[in-house]
This record gives sequence, structure tokens and C-alpha cells, in this order.
Amino acid sequence: MVSPSSKAALSPVRQIPAHELVVDQMRRALELGQFRPGDRMPTERELSEMLDVSRTTVRAAVAVLEREGLIAVRRGRGGGFTVQAPEYDAAQMRREMRANKRAIRDAFDYRIIVETGATRLAAERRRSVDLTDLHKLLTGMDAALDTALNDQSGQHTTEFQTLDTAFHMGIAQAAQNERLLDAVADARRRMWLPVGAIFGRLEPNANDFHESILEAIENREPELAAERMEAHINDTRHTIESWLKR
Repeated sequence: MVSPSSKAALSPVRQIPAHELVVDQMRRALELGQFRPGDRMPTERELSEMLDVSRTTVRAAVAVLEREGLIAVRRGRGGGFTVQAPEYDAAQMRREMRANKRAIRDAFDYRIIVETGATRLAAERRRSVDLTDLHKLLTGMDAALDTALNDQSGQHTTEFQTLDTAFHMGIAQAAQNERLLDAVADARRRMWLPVGAIFGRLEPNANDFHESILEAIENREPELAAERMEAHINDTRHTIESWLKR
């Protein structure tokens, strides 16, 4: 006899069309900044080979991303796929976020748990090549922030956010744990989906915590590194909460 609780734990299995899986991979690459606005993406043939799916499947996935405004498709000779900067209605986004405060809270809780864990391991396991890459990203973020503060355009804000994501993913990479790397990517993605759109401009303190986090990782101080990462994420959380109260 099957208990009621066992029934509740099961639900019908849905067959996922291949193009939806391709959309998910491509959308994730865009959200994590692996392709930036203005970048040309691989061709239809290249995507087909990379993802091991038919060109028809790639075409269906591209059509979805084009409708969402994430990529522009130019057909014919010399055509291809170009990444577009997303456009948001700030007022609508604010209304949606106010109506979904639980989702915002959960996204930040999740991010704190996985990113502090990754940062702790990064301080224990980092290699010299990890430090070199992270220092380069930090330098790039400093320059991008200076540019954005002088010209608060969406393009410059996106450039900083892309480098910011690369920096956090670089820390996760230094932890040398593939499952944790995937979790950090997922945590950042879940946070930026509801909140990333509100950062239409950058504040002077946008890069404040990164240097101190990297310093603790470089000095192999795992608890301090994790503590600084948590403070950094909570600082972003407080910025969001203040914004929602306006």
C-alpha cells in the first residue's frame, strides 16, 4: 500500500524538448557573461556541433532567445547571432520584486550558503594561476567602474557586471570542486534574474569588497575570506532592500 506522503512526493514526468535544453544552456551562458552584449555567438553549425544537437534544434532555440530580445539574428550571407543588452522596465521590475520578496530572500540565502563555501575552499586550494586571473579581473573591474561612474550608460554598467560575475566564478573555480562551481553559477543566476535589472547605474562602492576577499584568499585565510564574502553579499542585499522601500 502506498502512503499519502509517498504520493505527494511524486509528480508526472514531462519530456523536455531538446530545444528547451539548448535555450537553457545558451541563456545561462548569456546571464553569466560568457557572451557580452555586442558579441557574436557561434554560428548555427558551430552550436550544433558544440551541443551535439541538430541544426533544426538550434534554430528553434535561437528563435526563443530572439523573441526574448537576448540575441539579434541577421540572416543571409555574413549573418549570425549577436548578443543584445536586455531592456527592462524599472517600474514594472520594482512592482514584481515587491510582490515576490520571499523569492529575493531565498535567492540571497542560497547565494550566501554556496558562495561562502566556495570562497572558504578557494582560500585553501587556490593556485598561483587562480590568483593571477583574479587580480586581472579585479584590475579590469576597477577600470570598468571608473568608466561607468563617468558615463552611467547601460553598456558600461553591463561591462562591470560581467567582470563581477567572472570574478565570483573565478573564486568558485579556485575551489576546485565542479559541483560547487555549478552551484555558484546557479546561485548567481537565481539572484540576478530577479534583481540584476535594477542596477541601471553603479555606485562608487560597487567594487569595495572584492579586494579584501581576494586578499584573504591569497593569504590562505579561509574563515576570513568566507566572512568577507558574506558581508559583500549582505551589502548587496541591503542595497536591494533599500531600493524596494523607495
